[in-house]
Amino acid sequence: MTPVFLVLVWLVVAMLGVASLSVFERSSRNRVRLDRPELAPPRKVWGGGPLHPPSRAATARALAGFARLVRRRTRVVDHRPGLRRGSRVLGCSALVLGLAMLPIAGNWGGAPGSALLLLDLEGGLVAVLLVLLAMAFARIALGLSERSAWSRMGAARQTSRAIAGTSLLVLAMIPLAIDAASLRLHDLVVDQQQTLWPVAGFGRLFGPEVAAGLEAWPLPAWNLFTQPLTAILFAAAISLWVSSPRADVPGAGLVGITGFGLDADAGELYWIRVESRLAAVFAAGLFVTLFLGSGGLPFLDPTGLVDSAEPFLGRGVPEALVTLLHVSVFAVKLVFVLFVASRVARMAAASRDDRSLRLATRRLLPVAWANLLLVAALALWLEGLPGVAS
Repeated sequence: MTPVFLVLVWLVVAMLGVASLSVFERSSRNRVRLDRPELAPPRKVWGGGPLHPPSRAATARALAGFARLVRRRTRVVDHRPGLRRGSRVLGCSALVLGLAMLPIAGNWGGAPGSALLLLDLEGGLVAVLLVLLAMAFARIALGLSERSAWSRMGAARQTSRAIAGTSLLVLAMIPLAIDAASLRLHDLVVDQQQTLWPVAGFGRLFGPEVAAGLEAWPLPAWNLFTQPLTAILFAAAISLWVSSPRADVPGAGLVGITGFGLDADAGELYWIRVESRLAAVFAAGLFVTLFLGSGGLPFLDPTGLVDSAEPFLGRGVPEALVTLLHVSVFAVKLVFVLFVASRVARMAAASRDDRSLRLATRRLLPVAWANLLLVAALALWLEGLPGVAS
């Protein structure tokens, strides 16, 4: 697979995630609660009826967005355009590097070998922390580039969230590295393709027939199943990092006082929203990679599919189809995680920063330490058991 095709695959998956998140945000804003009809968004009585206004058409919204981008920029006094451009370049570059590290395509044809990655690093988990750190610096610089005091308060909120989320995220990722014995993201994905070890032990305990039946339908050792507490801690930590300090709340359709973009024109608001959505897509892709086995499917042996189709189609076509299946499964999981995250954000109440930081430092950090010690103890115990994979 050529690098150009890999870049196209990454772009398609990333844009699919951004488009899906945009649809979820819009549906959340326009959703009508049957028990509170007075909270329904206002509708115009012209242009197709109150239930189908012109803004519902995707083409009209796309043309309106394009018109906002090509219009003349508004110059705001006391803004720092150099700092704004530098923060935008830093944030977008960090997100592009982060997305390039995600193992979206897996291996060619599902066979063991070199991974199809744009950026394959041995210390992938460490690089993820650096990407998030660069993204936090970019958002802080963006807040400081605006003249509004509320925007600088938003930068301070981003700083406190990044500081609190660093320790929690590190403690949430160390158990994954212990389980896979590697910091490479692709190694963490390969480790999740094994059979869930309690199921294999259960089969050996009850005889070879039960073991053979379980081996015919092997449950994957996804970290979501083997380390559910780690998945919850990781979701809480990554939400502190990627939560956008924008003035508008996309899930509820509200505008707060503290945040970025109060004095920005339509073009600047567009790029702020794109950056926040790319950050959410990167976080969702990271969750799929670390806890849902990337593009792997349970009960499916990709090498067996290629071997079965080889007498009829040769070797190249089945391998390409299996690779495309891996990319499609990753995209489906990505959209599913984004949908669940948007629904949770819609249903959960917005917490103040002091309460979020208190929850992270006084409640979640001790739980993360206990989870780390538990995973390390289980890893040492499983190493002493014969025939059981950790």
